[in-house]
This record gives sequence, C-alpha cells and structure tokens, in this order.
Amino acid sequence: MTVSRRTPPSLTTGTAKAAAITPDTHVANDIGGASGAEHAPWLLVDAGNSRIKWALAPAVRPAEWRAASPSFLASGAVDHAEWRTLATQIRAGWAALASGRGGDAHFPPNTAPLAIGQGGQDEGFICPVPAGVWLANVAGDAAEQAVRMTLQTLWGMASADWLQVLRASESRAGVRNGYHTPAQLGSDRWASLIGAHAAWPGEHLLIVTLGTATTVEALRADGDYLGGLIAPGPALMLQSLAQGTAQLPTLDATMPSGGQAFARSTADAILRGCAAAQAGLVERSHAQLQAQLGAPVRCVLSGGARRTLAQTLTLPFTEHDQLVPAGLYEVALRAVGADATAAGATRSIKTDPSASAPRDAGRAPGGA
Repeated sequence: MTVSRRTPPSLTTGTAKAAAITPDTHVANDIGGASGAEHAPWLLVDAGNSRIKWALAPAVRPAEWRAASPSFLASGAVDHAEWRTLATQIRAGWAALASGRGGDAHFPPNTAPLAIGQGGQDEGFICPVPAGVWLANVAGDAAEQAVRMTLQTLWGMASADWLQVLRASESRAGVRNGYHTPAQLGSDRWASLIGAHAAWPGEHLLIVTLGTATTVEALRADGDYLGGLIAPGPALMLQSLAQGTAQLPTLDATMPSGGQAFARSTADAILRGCAAAQAGLVERSHAQLQAQLGAPVRCVLSGGARRTLAQTLTLPFTEHDQLVPAGLYEVALRAVGADATAAGATRSIKTDPSASAPRDAGRAPGGA
C-alpha cells in the first residue's frame, strides 16, 4: 500500500429463490490448486448507475485476505449499454484464473458478446458453476434482468434462480442501519458500509463515494451507521452548468482542474468550482463528524470519480475502489458459514432471512 500525503441489508432473493448449485460434471480445470467443482469462486456483481461491475472471490476466505486491500481473483466492468459483453468478460476472467493468470485479470469493457447458451466454451474452456451469485443493484429492473440474462448465457436457464439480491436491513455483518426506514438505504451504500467496516474495524469512518452521485456516509467505530448525504457527482455538476446556461461549455469531469487557485479561464473556473464544491461537502462533513464523535475519523474515498478531489481536498484520505464487492463478499461468506476453513465450503446457497486494490492517500491523525 503506497502512502502519500494530501495537504490540508438484508439478503432477499426477490423473484429469485435460493437454490442448490450442482457442480458441472464437465469441469476439469484446476483453480487455486483445487478442483473447480469443489472450490469454484463467488461471482459478485455491482450494478451502479453507470456501469455493471463484477468480481470473482474465493469461496473460502483466505487466511491473508484483508478487506482494506481485497485481492479478487478477477474483475471487470461494462457500461449498461454494453451489458451483453458481461458474459464474455466473466468467461475471460474465469479462463485466466484457471490458467494461473487470475492475479492480473481485470477487464475493461469488451465488445465481443457471447451468444445465449454458449457458456463460454471457446478454446475448450467451460465456465465452472459458481459457489454463488450476489448482486447489489441501484440501476433498476433492467439491470437485474441483464445480470440474469448473463447467467443464462454462461450456465443455462436454471442459473437465474441462483441470484441473491442484497437489500438493506436493520443490521448485517456488524453494521447497524440508522435509517428510519432501513430498506430505503440503497444496496450499494449498504454494501459499502459493510465493506468499510470490515476493512477498518474499530475506526470511525466517513465514507465518500464519487460516481454519478456523491454520497457521504457516517459510520461509527462500533458499526452504528449514523446517516448520510447525497449530492450530484462531479459529472452531473458539470452537465448542469452546460445545460442550464447559454454560454458555458460542456466539460469532462476527468479533465485536470489545475489545483486550488482562482482560475484565469472559464473552463478552469468551472472545473475548479465544481471540484471545490465536492471538496467542501467532504471537508465540512468530516469536521462535523469528528466534532460529534470527539475522536479522529478516517476519510475513505471510493467510486470512479474520486480522483477529481486529488488536488482539491485538504484533509488526509484513504482510497478504496472496491468497497461494494468487499461488502458483498462479507455478506456471502457469513450467509453460508464459509468463513473459516475449506471444510466449511458448500455448494449450495443458504438464504439468511434477515440478510440483505486500494491506494492509501494519507492517514487521518491519531491513526484513524
């Protein structure tokens, strides 16, 4: 982990019921030195507002596993418009894993979709049956249907019943939901809270996710979720200026803002102004939470747009780009009791009726 300093649910199956998963009898690939049929990984899926992200995780938690720096076996992402390529990516990740190349198996959007029912059998490789499939979805019914179609493409019609959909509940994996109506909390935010609490247990956390929207979550060290804030993300701020004014240009949120100084051009003024608005939200929330708790608070940045704050934020922060899958992994392992040893691994999904590589960019004072 590289250190640098910046200056100052409940699990429900929904329409998908829990079902026993029978290993594919044709699987002969070794994964991690064990039969794929015995130790096939979990498939974790995060359907956000802009993209569908996925990761393969060990069916049994490795002894060296750390939620603060999760080592997923393979991962990738596709834009919603390209959801048909999701099966291709997953198959490619599984093939890389089976061949011993899983450590570097991260895939950008792919433009070569598999046909439904093809199952990824090109070049003699057949995707093993996963230990389970878990989904956090804030993109609506269409995104869930895209995931179900992907499962059918890889493993046939029966696989649609494997899908476990995460929903927020009063408590899960050591986190207690402070919402007045717990189910209203988005499943991605719920998973992020679980992942962050697992990553930094015993620390007060301010969890900031910058994507289509910017969300800010206050999590006490004992797992009590105190509530959060939602604001437009960097790209939405820029779009609103371009669409709501007659003469301001449309800018890309990934463009460098050039720092914190007052700008000397319209484009820089827009970029720096929106970055400052995002930073102001984070810094004010951090100060408020530290004052409320009377103790240091670690600021955690996540989400695809988090780098827009790199030159603007004036407090130390820690980056983590996989909080949602890290949280899904905690839920998955606890739900089936596969947390201790390989002997605890199971090939069936047991429904819990109550359920639902980062870079450290500085540490908050006091070790938070």
